[in-house]
Amino acid sequence: MNQLDTTLTKYRYWLEGIVSSSNDFTNGNSTPKQTYPALIELLEQRLVDYYNVADENLLRHLRNYKKVIDTTVKAKDFITWLKNKGNKSSTQKRYLTILKILRKDLFGDIEIKVAEKPKPKPFTTDEVDRILNSLQTDQYYSHYYGFILTLLNTGLRVSEAIGLRWQDVDLQKREIHMYESLGRTRGNTSHRERRTTKTAKYRIIPVNNKLHNLLQGLYKGQSKEQLIFTSPTGKVLDDHLISQRC
Repeated sequence: MNQLDTTLTKYRYWLEGIVSSSNDFTNGNSTPKQTYPALIELLEQRLVDYYNVADENLLRHLRNYKKVIDTTVKAKDFITWLKNKGNKSSTQKRYLTILKILRKDLFGDIEIKVAEKPKPKPFTTDEVDRILNSLQTDQYYSHYYGFILTLLNTGLRVSEAIGLRWQDVDLQKREIHMYESLGRTRGNTSHRERRTTKTAKYRIIPVNNKLHNLLQGLYKGQSKEQLIFTSPTGKVLDDHLISQRC
């Protein structure tokens, strides 16, 4: 009895250990707040689950920053630091999108304005025909005619078209069933691994007459697991080589 310290001094370290230092409780509430691993740890796990070059670059920046980011003020300081390091606004926004996925409570209210890019100018029908006609008769790159025609007639992502197998095509129903792609692997961009599509959504893509005729001509009873489009030596396509040379 009569041992109550009304200044709470004697309880300060106990309170700091449970409330202040870990910030586990909301103001005035007894409900614990959710605790999170460090941002670096969260991003490292994300890279294990789904490798992406932007994630890897952001991880490098976080390691170089060498400061704990556990408040909204510190989150804004980190974004400012990224800007001062010379990262373009579009790159900053890409990083911010990743950070919002990892810790929306810290980065959710931060916005980065990016100047609008001019709208892309798509090829005209005549230009598409000229490109395909040129490929079809080219001494070195006619091999890639079917791959380019497929991209132009389906809107598939490059990694999706590279990973397209005969089991993904229903020639009778004239459909492509898209749910996987061949994406680049971490630390070895020349190697690809099969994973779900970027949006992780199952899609059915109609096959028009031009593409249907192409696929019918290419199909020679191959196994369902066989890639439809490969390099001239039967390896997985190198899209860098195609885009830079072909």
